[in-house]
Amino acid sequence: MEARRTAARVAQLIALLALPAACVRPDPTEVVRPLETTLGAAVPAAYLAAVSMAALDGRTSPCATVVTPAGSGGTIRADVSLGPGCPPMFGADERGTVVVTGTWTPQLATFLMDLTQVTSGGRPMLVVGIASMTVAPSGTGHLVVAYGEEDIRVGTGAATSAGLKQVAWVVDVDTAGTDDPSDDTLSVSGGDQILLAAMESAAAVDVTQVAVGNAVFEPGCRRNPSAGTAAVQRAGTRGGGWVLFWFHQACDGTTDVVAALAPYQLLISDAVALGFLAP
Repeated sequence: MEARRTAARVAQLIALLALPAACVRPDPTEVVRPLETTLGAAVPAAYLAAVSMAALDGRTSPCATVVTPAGSGGTIRADVSLGPGCPPMFGADERGTVVVTGTWTPQLATFLMDLTQVTSGGRPMLVVGIASMTVAPSGTGHLVVAYGEEDIRVGTGAATSAGLKQVAWVVDVDTAGTDDPSDDTLSVSGGDQILLAAMESAAAVDVTQVAVGNAVFEPGCRRNPSAGTAAVQRAGTRGGGWVLFWFHQACDGTTDVVAALAPYQLLISDAVALGFLAP
């Protein structure tokens, strides 16, 4: 009988110790970062596509210099120099040169972009390179930027790991009939899926999925979308969860959590910070 009472007391103590932990607000960083990566690629992609398309078409640009024109018979190159006189991508103190290469015609272009030299407020960009994307005019004053990538990585050494990253999104760029990227309205849809498997002392598998539905960046605000939704889901041997984000009108660098599953349910009704620069 005494043994049963002791066991009951131990069980009650364990329950009391676990209760505070269950009520601790989780760190949103790991579930927000995949969304930041998706949006942090879409904004510079749209900006650089619009600037490069105008410069390669022979129109004057305060930012872009055509190094290798389309008529040269080889790969085109345009250098986009950020800084004084050039409209900012994210509204911060940006410096550096983006190298844009690929193929171009007025009706269709394929670009690759290297952002490794770019800083914003002294910090590097979260996204340092964008693989092959397609850019095409759509109607009057619009560009459509489409990007898709599938990358498989395998690591060797003390730990064996394999990764599969799939990315696919589309950005509609409303140029407002000008070559100034600061007055563009961007509408982003698409997402990412990342699968990581590692074999160390124990197997670990993690899957992260991001879906973005018509996230709209308005002129004058690149800190956060002003409309649209996004969902991030994580699952695996190291934990999981699901969060639904709602983008609001205020240009404050945050997004609202409107729904979530464990362990992120305590984030519901919170405004979570978005960042497009490396920590």
